[in-house]
Amino acid sequence: MNYFFSSMREATRAVGHQYGAFLGSVLTVFLAMLVAGSFALIIKNTNIALEKLRNEAIVEVYLDTDIDSLGRESLRDEIVASRFVLGVKFISREAALYRLRETFGPEMVAGLKTNPLPESFEISLDPDVFEQENFNSLIEELAKLDGVDDIGYVPTVITKLKTLFNLLTLLGLLMGLLVALATGFIVGNTIHVKIADRRQTFYIMRLVGASTNFIRAPYLMIGTLIGLFGSSMAILFAWLAQLYFSGYIIQTEFLTTIELVCFITSGGLFGFIGSYFALKRFLRV
Repeated sequence: MNYFFSSMREATRAVGHQYGAFLGSVLTVFLAMLVAGSFALIIKNTNIALEKLRNEAIVEVYLDTDIDSLGRESLRDEIVASRFVLGVKFISREAALYRLRETFGPEMVAGLKTNPLPESFEISLDPDVFEQENFNSLIEELAKLDGVDDIGYVPTVITKLKTLFNLLTLLGLLMGLLVALATGFIVGNTIHVKIADRRQTFYIMRLVGASTNFIRAPYLMIGTLIGLFGSSMAILFAWLAQLYFSGYIIQTEFLTTIELVCFITSGGLFGFIGSYFALKRFLRV
């Protein structure tokens, strides 16, 4: 415990001696971690939107106008037989007209003398149809069935959003690597500045019996604190931005408690690693 407090006092003294460099490093790490945090939020909310669309995906199959009840039931059985179909709901012409009126207002249907809308089936899909890339083949099979006039809403946006998510994930991993390198480099330079004028002091400390770990510990603490403060500030700023975005633009999700802890801890870890290599390279103790 005394060892810890001694190291902390030395770290505080070193920060106070060159507090400008410490604050500058914290702000620089803050900006780098803010970019990483922003990517993390974008990736998370894109994935949430993708999962929501996959789970709520509906395909509308419009029926021929001359189909009878027997043909309709036969078509329903063929649709249900598909392993990617979770459920089928019949929509009558009257129900379709009611939906149109409720969605767009009475003015939309006020001038209609007859109901032009066809009967249809609403098909809910198994989300695995998108994972296994069998969606197009399923639509082609549905279009070939007897009694099918047309396929309505086809959620091709899910495929596009999945491609976007994969791209964002790749960019996020690359960004995380760059942020880790940048944080380590920033902290390493800061530690190098702090120890550059203290080589003689370290030599004397070794002569009086100070261990290598005792000499290194304060500066490892400084590097870790730079990373922790920078990542904490970044996540606080990202949280405030997310609150504004959710309140005025569109509802989004923030990081979970575990994700927050991992994010802040990673900043401290990057700082620790950067200071460790700076000490190993420049201090040579």
